[in-house]
Amino acid sequence: MSYSNLFAKRIGIRGNSRAERNLTRKKRSFEKYFENALNRELVEIDGVEQYAVFQDQNQNNNKDLSDDKFLIVPLDSNLKTGSYVKWRDKLWMVFTEENKSIQSHKQAKVKASNHFIKWMNGKEIANSGKGYPAFIQNQTLYTLGVSTSGNNAWIVNAKMMMYLQDNPETRTLRIGQRIFIGGEVYQIMFRDYVSRNGLINFLLEQDFVNETRDDVVNEVADYYTATGEKEQEVTGTSKEVIVSGLSNAKIGALVKYEAKVFSDGVEISEGISDWTIADVDHVTTVVEQTPQYIQIRIENNFQKVGSVISIIGKTTDGTIGSKSVNIISPY
Repeated sequence: MSYSNLFAKRIGIRGNSRAERNLTRKKRSFEKYFENALNRELVEIDGVEQYAVFQDQNQNNNKDLSDDKFLIVPLDSNLKTGSYVKWRDKLWMVFTEENKSIQSHKQAKVKASNHFIKWMNGKEIANSGKGYPAFIQNQTLYTLGVSTSGNNAWIVNAKMMMYLQDNPETRTLRIGQRIFIGGEVYQIMFRDYVSRNGLINFLLEQDFVNETRDDVVNEVADYYTATGEKEQEVTGTSKEVIVSGLSNAKIGALVKYEAKVFSDGVEISEGISDWTIADVDHVTTVVEQTPQYIQIRIENNFQKVGSVISIIGKTTDGTIGSKSVNIISPY
């Protein structure tokens, strides 16, 4: 090799242009920082062990009220948006991977997963029965209202926002599917694959728990419907609760609503174990309730005219019946 070729090779190691030499110095500077960082620890990213640096967020700018971190890794790391990171006995989810203008390393924002989600994928529980880690945040503050279940039953439509890793199995979660979150059942209303490439964003609305459909102990919604394990129990008898009374109640009136329980079309002696009044406008006052009926007083206030309430009766096994009532003027 001639002297000129040797010199060109030596210069090429550092870079053939000023930009290349500056980039090489930047990478070496990062490597030196990364090797000596006090917050450099061994972690596992999508099953691959490697070293990473965790940086705390500025607490004064933590508007999300969560212990978010910045994660820094070398360029050859398998880190990406949606990755799962095991660190200090916690599982973290990568939310945003920074598109760096100078390609010296990778940097991402991570959040600690706060719940495991299980659902039925066919007749099997997702991810071989283990479910998937998720990040869930309550969205009820500005969206609280009422919604209907079936033709009559009204429930408070508490909402949750959920993020899951985008993979072929999580994409099987469909609009209308029900899942458990913290002991309550929520129904998927919306999903978004685009905003954070690598994560799926779901918006969910609260639904009723149904013990004949749902495995409440293991928090798997529609488990018995999918597996048929309780088929005899579910289909052997058809129980129904009928709540009867005025459909239009005048303000100032004392109104009585009765409930009857039927099994396979035959009335039985079972009564109501739990009465609920869905009344977001605070129109009613409960005067008396028994297993057979509930008596309520409608507030004598013309501003309440046009309100809608729902009388809901539930038996000990969770069978629900309801009656929607319109509040009208006395004239």
